Amino acid sequence: MARILVVDDDEELLTLISEYLSGYGFQSERAANAAEARDRLEHSQFDAVLSDFSMPGESGLDLLSHVSSHYPGLPFILMSGSGYSAVKSQALEMGGMEFIPKPFEFRKMVGVLEKALG
Repeated sequence: MARILVVDDDEELLTLISEYLSGYGFQSERAANAAEARDRLEHSQFDAVLSDFSMPGESGLDLLSHVSSHYPGLPFILMSGSGYSAVKSQALEMGGMEFIPKPFEFRKMVGVLEKALG
């Protein structure tokens, strides 16, 4: 069972994503911001990170930078509802595997995760 770290400051969306992923056989752990995500990454092993771009404090790109340097090869998928093309380009340049624009269909999100996990 693949373990996914889901990072978003929207608690309702975190809950929805986690419940949906569990229905597809994924195990997920949640973090409300980049600092919390870094702590989770230090203490647990994950198969992928699914993170929002816009969060209080550090952005999803800041978290991507941390993951790329400390956990090379860990699939990182960034979600964002704003600045789609600029954020997408920057995320892919920084080593992000995929970008999901918000709002998204949960089924497509699962497809992106399955593709990232190979």
